[in-house]
Amino acid sequence: MKPITSAITTVLSKAYTEIGMPHGEHGLATQSSSVAVAGWLAKQRPADMDKAAVSRASQHNVGLMVRYEGRYPSGPNGESLPSYQVAVDCHVEGSEDDRRAALADLRNFDTPAPIREIEAWLAELSVISASRQREGMESALMLEAYASRLATYPADVVRYALLTKSWKWWPTWDELKSVCDAKAGPRRHMIAALQKPAPDPEPQRRAVTQAERDRMQALVDQMFPNKSPEMRKAAVDEAMKGDCMTGPET
Repeated sequence: MKPITSAITTVLSKAYTEIGMPHGEHGLATQSSSVAVAGWLAKQRPADMDKAAVSRASQHNVGLMVRYEGRYPSGPNGESLPSYQVAVDCHVEGSEDDRRAALADLRNFDTPAPIREIEAWLAELSVISASRQREGMESALMLEAYASRLATYPADVVRYALLTKSWKWWPTWDELKSVCDAKAGPRRHMIAALQKPAPDPEPQRRAVTQAERDRMQALVDQMFPNKSPEMRKAAVDEAMKGDCMTGPET
């Protein structure tokens, strides 16, 4: 495959110039703060960022517990491929205000790399992997299609999928998407869980007072005078099972 670098410097550069958009941007300009965060993320390992996100949430008194499931894929001939784990859910503990603060922080861990950076990584991948020959517009269109889709993932995940993971052949989009989904899954489940409203707090409970128990016993004695004292006492015990009640004492 012809390195995509040539397409970056010719076809796409010309297109961006013609529509008045700086190269590497699709639509809105990337804020400098987001670029800085993306640059830092790109130097990190996805697994480390997952741990950092959990740690950061804990600083806001929010607990995040991600649940994983194993995946055991097989090849086209039925051969076993390397297994891996994917995040499937996340349990959150914390107040509504603390969740909101944690969510604002964790969104930074989902910052994508600028399109231009992704294009550079794709160009590097095209040099170190093998594929069929592509020329001119076809190469440029493929570059743009891949880059725009990869821009929906965190910077560290994209760099891992393109350059850290080894590819003998140029990966299909389905292959890249599978890797990116698996690596971005934990943080995305964290963010999705934090976006849900906190459950209503458990009602306050207190111990049953002796006066309340005496009133219940008197009521049972009145309703079932023919029952034995033992049976009436057992009925009161069952009625007040758990030894606690909600609301103020009456």
